[in-house]
Amino acid sequence: MEIQWLGHACFRITHGGWAIVIDPYNSDYVTGYPKLSGVRADQLLISHDSYGHNWREGVVLSGRPESESPFTVTPMEVWHDTVCGIMRGSCLVHLIECGGVRAAHMGDIGAPLTGEQQSRLFELDAMMITAGSCTALPSQEVWRLTEELMPRVIIPMHYRDGKRGPRRLEHAEELTKHFPPSMVRAYDTDTIEITRDTEPQIAMLKFLGHRPEPVAAPPVRRPSLLARILPGRRR
Repeated sequence: MEIQWLGHACFRITHGGWAIVIDPYNSDYVTGYPKLSGVRADQLLISHDSYGHNWREGVVLSGRPESESPFTVTPMEVWHDTVCGIMRGSCLVHLIECGGVRAAHMGDIGAPLTGEQQSRLFELDAMMITAGSCTALPSQEVWRLTEELMPRVIIPMHYRDGKRGPRRLEHAEELTKHFPPSMVRAYDTDTIEITRDTEPQIAMLKFLGHRPEPVAAPPVRRPSLLARILPGRRR
């Protein structure tokens, strides 16, 4: 399973020729990120209808039936705040499984999980989770959650990075400081491959932007042999 960070809380997850895009952002509302457009995918997942997570217009879907997907996707509803959704409602955590590898995109989780949800998300191979926010769990509570669930690879997302990201978000360092420095690994790429053998780590993927993939040109229709021999004859 390959996980590519496209910025903010948006990822492209691929395996076996199938691509899932989750939580595309609207750059008009997410400070510092360029416009997200032309992202090609076979399946689109949205954690909740917020401008930073539901920019469906930025994704081009292939139209392939989801029955062809190698992934199993299980959504779980969680609160977006600490007061049972009174302030911000709910959002979805997506458990994404393929080939024995289990990953989860935690959306804008803002409250502790239920016991059943904890059991489903225990010892994940990879967890994509906000680094801390006043609109979701703060960084210290994110760290507590990872300590409870024990994911092997933690991929911080949805954080303030220089001029990128809303000001209400915390910087990634507010989360990573809770872990041993040897666990934090800075990448020069935006993509990580997750297998059952990937070493435990906090994977800081590098934002590289997104270049829309070229659309294949339609096939050239060649004239028949008869039309080439008799170009002026109508049939």
